[in-house]
Amino acid sequence: MASNRSVRRAQEPVTYTCALCDTENEVRWYCNDCQENLCDRCKEAHTRGKKTKNDDVVLIGKANRQGDKLVPAVCKLHPGKLCDLFCSDCNELLCSICISKTHKHHNWKPFEDEFSSKKQHLKEHMTAISAKIEHFKNETSERHNDNEGFNGSIDTVRKEVNYKRTKLKAEVDYIADAILAELSALEKEESTLHKKDCQRSEKNVEELMHLLNEAEMTDTSSVSLFETERSLRTKLPLYDVNVRYVSPKPLRFVTESIDRVMLTKTFGKLHHENQYEKIDIDSKHVQRLSKFTVTPQNIINNVCPVDDSHAWLSMYQYQGLVLVNKKGVVIETVQLDFCPSNITMVGTTDILMTSNPRSTFVYKLSLHNKQVTTFADIRPHDACDVSINERGEVFVITHTPDIVVLDHSGTIIRKVTTRSKTIGYVVSLSSGRLCVVQAIGVSSTDRNILITDESGAVIQTWTGELDNGQKVGSMNLRKMSCDKYDRVFVPDNHNSQVYVLPRDGKQAMCLLDRTHGVVKPAAVGVDTCGNVWIGCEDGTVHVMDCNMRK
Repeated sequence: MASNRSVRRAQEPVTYTCALCDTENEVRWYCNDCQENLCDRCKEAHTRGKKTKNDDVVLIGKANRQGDKLVPAVCKLHPGKLCDLFCSDCNELLCSICISKTHKHHNWKPFEDEFSSKKQHLKEHMTAISAKIEHFKNETSERHNDNEGFNGSIDTVRKEVNYKRTKLKAEVDYIADAILAELSALEKEESTLHKKDCQRSEKNVEELMHLLNEAEMTDTSSVSLFETERSLRTKLPLYDVNVRYVSPKPLRFVTESIDRVMLTKTFGKLHHENQYEKIDIDSKHVQRLSKFTVTPQNIINNVCPVDDSHAWLSMYQYQGLVLVNKKGVVIETVQLDFCPSNITMVGTTDILMTSNPRSTFVYKLSLHNKQVTTFADIRPHDACDVSINERGEVFVITHTPDIVVLDHSGTIIRKVTTRSKTIGYVVSLSSGRLCVVQAIGVSSTDRNILITDESGAVIQTWTGELDNGQKVGSMNLRKMSCDKYDRVFVPDNHNSQVYVLPRDGKQAMCLLDRTHGVVKPAAVGVDTCGNVWIGCEDGTVHVMDCNMRK
């Protein structure tokens, strides 16, 4: 409540004095230009004056300046009354009638008393605004500098890449020129030998024709017969038809497949820290990009993304591979003489495949000529699943505790033995780690996941623990995939769910289930943009955007 002194001050009427006649009667006007109060009579004279007739004369309540003295506003509820009081409880300017009717028991005071405080607060706000403006200007300047520095580093790396490309092209040209020069030398050598051999044969024919003519001219009834016969007996052995020139074998240029991993090591690799915060996946923030069905409508064995828009598919009991885009349009079909089961890309040039029914072979499809060769024979084991790590080593699952490891040429370099009785699927993670699906029982629904190092030592076991505190029971885990953050996307065919297993491998998140339209997922692939391609038993493929921010 206001003090007695404030009440007395608030109850005192506000009076104004005319600047021209000093009267206090009917002083209702104010000249904004002269900054003077005016009564009604002086206002009339003021507006007729030669120098003052164009001045801005307004009602005193609407004055916008009056020296150092503040002019109160006119109350909107009670015309003719000035808002010369301030209610601290309501933070409002009021007239005396407003106070007496609705603010009588509030804390109020003359508005001049509050004005200085508000003015000080305004200055503080303005100071804070100026400081924030300066902060954001500095931040913008720093960001521009960072951007220029970052773009400068990109330009530097771009120049290095172009230099390395030019140098690598020069090396390729050097190798090709050397082979072409060798071909020219061989061609010249063969031309010389060809000419020499032909000249020798032609000379022998000429000399033998001469001997034949000589024999035909011999008089067989005279003594010269003896001389001719003796001469031929001596010369004929000089022409040995059993001595032949060595025929040149046709040349064959053995085309080697391009080892993308080795080429990357030779060329160079971009190393940079992640510029942005990793995106946490939340099943509430998943959006379907597309859904389609591939003919024939068989179980999708494997989805192998090529880039952010295309993926190769292998299907149950289908002798071939199909390349589709994100909308389900078939871009290319490769017919095979066997049914591929699990597949993995070797760079962008080749595909490694296992077959169904199982065999001991790992096949390689060269995409540039669509030729299929045997990449490796791992007998006595059957090749089931296949994965390749960042060093180009190939890991082949055998449905035994053993994983066979091959180099880029298909040679067995070692075996990894896990503690599992049998394992079904594998995906290679970074830092020399493997994620494998192990069977823990007779049923296909008795499975869990092991994270191991490349020697087979178990780092972590996931048995169905979810981040919501629940635990999945029986699981039929199928063909997995991982993204660039080493998060493993695992389809559970039995429960029609897709889990995301984080890098630490402890608790998974249920990313997708039947509510997203995913039924009996059989294979998962993650493309270069982090989109998840899910192949199901009915031949349906879902492409999901799982990168939406919360």
